[in-house]
Amino acid sequence: MPKTLAEIAIEAGLVNRAGAAKAGKMAEVQKLPLVVVLVRELKIDEVALIGAIRRQTRVPLIDPGDIQIDPDALRQVPRDACARLRVLPLGITNDGETRVLRLAMADPTDTSAILEIESLTHCEIEVSALPLSAIDELVDKGYRQINTAIVSRPTGPGGPPGPRWSEPADAGERGPVAKVGKIGSQLESDSEVSVTAQISLLALQQLGTDDLEARFAALLQVLIDKGLVTEAELAEALKKPKPNNS
Repeated sequence: MPKTLAEIAIEAGLVNRAGAAKAGKMAEVQKLPLVVVLVRELKIDEVALIGAIRRQTRVPLIDPGDIQIDPDALRQVPRDACARLRVLPLGITNDGETRVLRLAMADPTDTSAILEIESLTHCEIEVSALPLSAIDELVDKGYRQINTAIVSRPTGPGGPPGPRWSEPADAGERGPVAKVGKIGSQLESDSEVSVTAQISLLALQQLGTDDLEARFAALLQVLIDKGLVTEAELAEALKKPKPNNS
């Protein structure tokens, strides 16, 4: 029978049984993955923890610096699900009639998270391991890239220059992932404007109707077409219970 994350951490000498039990209760009360409590609350070394997971599970360990963010893979899973479960979609392929989603996880032993992603994506899941801080940073970075289009203002008759990619000048700016590997490169341009501010209301104005539902549907379609929200994220949001204002 596969070992749990708590058992792996105990065997690796990263936490004692009392500490593991305390972490389990905190995770249940705070509705957080156990790996988050172990690293953030009990201050367990996440590199040592992911190494212990790798040795026990034989799940491939990924260098964060080698990851290329795949927008198509990210669109398969709503951002809040990735942030809550501490997972990062890496790529999607077809194996005959079966779609396979490569998924990096801070805790590859979390079978409930794997089952939830399978249910959301209708894909088989191919799991790999990635440190918690790298998951958090790359989820934030990846979804910002697919939800915000970067355009450059024209600087002359030749039209707008394209964005360019470069490494940060200061390695200290790379954030917490620097201790486990370099995080790709960052997008920069001379002047950047989010297309969120450029969404025209023309589609709504041309309806010529006070039908709020029709206007809302049109706005949603504009957001989807612009890539600012995915259908999966919309479906996830609609599942959430409405607040009780009474």
